Parts: sequence; structure tokens; C-alpha cells
Amino acid sequence: MPYRWLLGLRGKGDGRPPAAPPATLAVARETLGDGPVGWAVETAAWMAEEIVRQVPGYGGGRTAVETLRRSVEATVLAALSGLVRDAEAIPELVPVEAVEGNAELVRRGVPLDQVLRGVRIGHACLHRVLMDALDAEPEPIRLAESHRVSELLFAYADVHASRMAEEYIAERDRWQASTEAARRGIVEDILAGRRVDREAAGQTLGYELARHHLAFIVVADAPDTPAEVLRRFAGEVARSVGGHGVLTVQAGPSDVWAWTAWPSRPTPVPDVGVPEGLRLAVGPPAHGVAGFRRSHLGAQEARDFLHETRLCRHADIRVRSLLAVAGERARWFAEETLGGLAGGQERTAELRETLRVYLASGRSPQRAAELLHLSRNTVSYRVKRAEEMLGRPLAGDLLELRLALEIARTLR
Repeated sequence: MPYRWLLGLRGKGDGRPPAAPPATLAVARETLGDGPVGWAVETAAWMAEEIVRQVPGYGGGRTAVETLRRSVEATVLAALSGLVRDAEAIPELVPVEAVEGNAELVRRGVPLDQVLRGVRIGHACLHRVLMDALDAEPEPIRLAESHRVSELLFAYADVHASRMAEEYIAERDRWQASTEAARRGIVEDILAGRRVDREAAGQTLGYELARHHLAFIVVADAPDTPAEVLRRFAGEVARSVGGHGVLTVQAGPSDVWAWTAWPSRPTPVPDVGVPEGLRLAVGPPAHGVAGFRRSHLGAQEARDFLHETRLCRHADIRVRSLLAVAGERARWFAEETLGGLAGGQERTAELRETLRVYLASGRSPQRAAELLHLSRNTVSYRVKRAEEMLGRPLAGDLLELRLALEIARTLR
């Protein structure tokens, strides 16, 4: 069987979990077996990274990349199955996961030409790695299969691009005609700082803008979490903080932007319980149209730290977020200020964190010990050791030292 070499494909075993749905993987295993499926998972992950590198519009955060990886993985599995069966290139060969990804690309405004460029890049990558695999085969198989594989992959790419274009246009027409698109357009105008008619915008949104706002972002761990689950939790958050109503906008397959509001300035917002599988980023309360934007941008900053926790409030990370903006210059400042205390060793990081908490506690060893769950003597020892590594006493204005410690904590 000249196609048997395809069934011998094997991945490197990097432990990366599949992105495609279990049903898709099960069907592929029946045709290909575990080895080629593992190879497809690893190859698709690399292909997705390459597509985002060349067409940044496909990116846009962890959720967007996972959606792309799922689409690419299903496409690679479909192509391998087609090559093994010598299947004709027909529209039905394009996997449903690839078509489903169109909806998010339309909502994020990725142009059709970039979508199709991503399809071409993906198929070119797949052709390249398959040709590399064929190079290891005996010459008769290599000669016979090189032409067949190239011809079929070209046909698959053509059908894939045509189907994606057709579905993209249909989805775009549906989206542009929907009320959700109108609401999303107004929200994007406000977030971009463009002038809007406050009363007209409020009527379209069904949400009063001349109030005190609290923006938050609900994120699902699993990309296939139903949007209704995210919206329902957004409503629960609004009720738990005493807000009057809630506005939600679907930002991606597993992201919902939300706002709630009060007619007068709210009291401090209480903590919110976050269920398993979801994460919550909360912005600062702010007033009016400008406050609607300000609170959301704060929630976006908090979202960047959700890999550390299920609930992140902007008030908890605003200094870290501010310091992270400067990037390289912030790192230089930290290294120059901390000296020997800027090292990357675990023990050095431990000393930095103890010193940071000690200074934030008003230089109280007892309070720092309570916050760090250490003994007072341990805190005192670590502070003394950190002072020695700094090469100078903890005296005078310590603002730069505290900033350097926060930068090291943020950029570590």
C-alpha cells in the first residue's frame, strides 16, 4: 500500500493536549491510528503559531489562539484522512471546526483576505512537513507519493479557501444585520475614545451611560463553554455588587465584556465568588461615558493577570500593570537598583519578596511575618540578608527600591 508511510507518522511526544473535540479525534483514530493523530496535534500547534506570526490578526489572546489551533488541528486530521483514502477534494472535506472559527474572525473584524492568507499559510506548512517526512521513505514511494500528495493538498487548500470565503461572507452579513453588531459598534466607539451621542447610544445599548460604572470581564477556561453560561454569571456578578442592570457584549468564544452601574457613587465593591471553570477580571468604578471606558480598560489590565488567579481586581494589580508597560526600561531600572538582589535564583527571589512585604508593612517584622506565614525571626534574617545583597542600608527615601521590587515581581 503506497500510502502506508502516512500511518507511520509519529509525534515527538511533547505532551501537548489535543485541541479538537473528542468526537473528531475518535473518528480520526479509526482511520489513522494513535501515531498519526499525535503527529497531527503537534504539527497543528506549530502551524497555528506560524499563522499567527505571519497574520497577527488571527491572534488576540489565548482564547483566539486556542480557537485557531482547534480549527487547524481538525483540518490537519481531515487532510491526513483524505490522503490515506485518496479522497477527492470536496467541500464536505473541510471540517466543521474550521468553519465555526469564522464567526469569531468576523466579530473581531479580521478581513477576509487575511483569513484566506491564513488558510494558504497553513496548507503550505502542512505540505512542507509532509514532504520532509517523505524524504525518509524509499525512492519508489517518494517519487510516487510526492506528486500525489502535492496535487491533493493543493486541491484541498482550494476547496478549503472557497468554503471559508463563502461561510465568512454569510456570517459577516448575519453579523452586520444583527442588533449585537450595533451594540458592539457603539461599545467599540466608546472604548476607542470616539465621540458618541450619549442618549442615542444608551437607547441602542439598553443601558444608561450617565451613571457610575463597574466593568468586568468573564473568561472561560474551556473555549467551548456556552456563551449563555458566561452571560448568566455576568448577571450574577452585577446582582452581587448591587448594580442596576447589566450590559454584556460577546468579545470572543470564551470572553464576555460586561458593565453594571449605580445612580450614585458605589461603596467599595465586595468580593465575588467565581465558580470552577470561569475567571473574573474587575475594573475600577468610574463615572459617565469616560468612566465606562476607564473601567473597562482597567478590567482589561486585570485580565492579563488571570493566569495567576480566578478573580483579579484592577485595584490589586494597578501598580504591577503600570510597571509592566515600560518592559525593557523597567527591567533595567530594577537591575540597577537591586544590584545583587536582582538575580534569578529561587533563594534570591524569596529574599526580594520578603523585603517587598516588609517595606509594604511599614517595616514591621511582625506584620510581614503574618502576611508571609513565617516566623518573625525568619523575616528579620531575610531582610538583613537582602540588605547585604543590596550593598547599602535600608535608609532614606525607599521609593525607588520599592518600585524595583514590584518590577522584579511583575517581570519575573
